[in-house]
Amino acid sequence: MRIGIFASAIFLLTASVAHPASAQDCSPEFTQSSQTVSITASEIGTDQVLRETFGIRVRNQGNGQCSASLRFSWQTTPTGPHGVSYALVSASQTVDILPADIGAPSTASDVFVAGIPSGSGNGRNVPLAVQVPLSWGIGSGLTSSSILVQLISPDGQVVDQLNLAIDINVLPSVALRIVGATGQGRVARVDLGAIENDRINRSQPLGVRVWSTSPYQVTYRSANRGALVQADLPDRIEYELRAAGAVVDLTGNRPSTVGQRTSSLGDLHSLEVVVPPFEAQAGKYGDRVTITVTAS
Repeated sequence: MRIGIFASAIFLLTASVAHPASAQDCSPEFTQSSQTVSITASEIGTDQVLRETFGIRVRNQGNGQCSASLRFSWQTTPTGPHGVSYALVSASQTVDILPADIGAPSTASDVFVAGIPSGSGNGRNVPLAVQVPLSWGIGSGLTSSSILVQLISPDGQVVDQLNLAIDINVLPSVALRIVGATGQGRVARVDLGAIENDRINRSQPLGVRVWSTSPYQVTYRSANRGALVQADLPDRIEYELRAAGAVVDLTGNRPSTVGQRTSSLGDLHSLEVVVPPFEAQAGKYGDRVTITVTAS
């Protein structure tokens, strides 16, 4: 009987099946790390508001549906000598700017952004606006501030941030109104009534109210160089125009008053017309005085 010797070998075969990695659907980011909004304001007035629109762009580095929220907090507030403030607006809603990036969000501090497109392009523009009240009382000059904008993912995580600078340049601006005289608009009339040639004649109290965002100068220019005249008569009746009791220069060559930035109520410069004794024929006399306020 033959005994055979057998040898056997066992091959253990192992294999792995590769599964494609699960791509992240939503990975939002800003398209830039900083942005500056520059605003120039020149029209100042009661209840005047300047609205400057801008946008912040957000894109999705994932490949699916994506949404996120913008959250705003102060880095530096618009404090300073100019008294300028502003509000940040999304659509018709005023956005709460939190006191610090660690501040708890409020119901108006986050701006929701839906439908952020994927890819590395320009992404989606989130429209915003800066509203600047421009009532009298603010000062001319540059007011700067900065806001930290955080990008919040749907699960509440901060995934990116952007530094937003807001620069507001208020130009020198002035306005004036004559008070205590008749008339409307830019022309007012002072009626001295019947003046007498043998005594000092004085007008009723009047004045000029000035509003300005900066130091200013006031000049007075008389059409007849400080005289009341009548078209058909050679006679001249000399008079004085006094501001706060001091005689002003009526040639318009020198500033008669130098003021500073005004409050919201403006500065009132009291005026008085004084006609000393004179010699002239009876008749109706007049002069035209142009008052000019110049901001510096």
